[in-house]
Amino acid sequence: MAATSIGTAGLVFGLTAETIGLVQSFSETRNIEKNEVRNAQGEISGIGFYNPTTAYSLSVAITGNNALTVGGSFAALANATTVGTCRIDSLTFNKSNSAFVMLDISATGYPNVS
Repeated sequence: MAATSIGTAGLVFGLTAETIGLVQSFSETRNIEKNEVRNAQGEISGIGFYNPTTAYSLSVAITGNNALTVGGSFAALANATTVGTCRIDSLTFNKSNSAFVMLDISATGYPNVS
């Protein structure tokens, strides 16, 4: 059952369904490298920003066979707001005798790579 929102208009509740399983949490962190140029007094007089990337972290309840591999790519992430190539950095399988099998995924998105 979908949540009922009362109050401020435009609030978003929950996640968009992903094809890899039942997503329990999703985070997206945008990063960029910078290079600073200093003058003779050591003060910053110029800045260059380059190499944007996006770090993704998600936790998924596995619902079937999983074909993901480290170094593999995601064709798409429904919850992501950035675009480009997305590569899997790590996969962590969590199993317990009193819980569902969970998969934690860390990935990096490269918006300038197609």
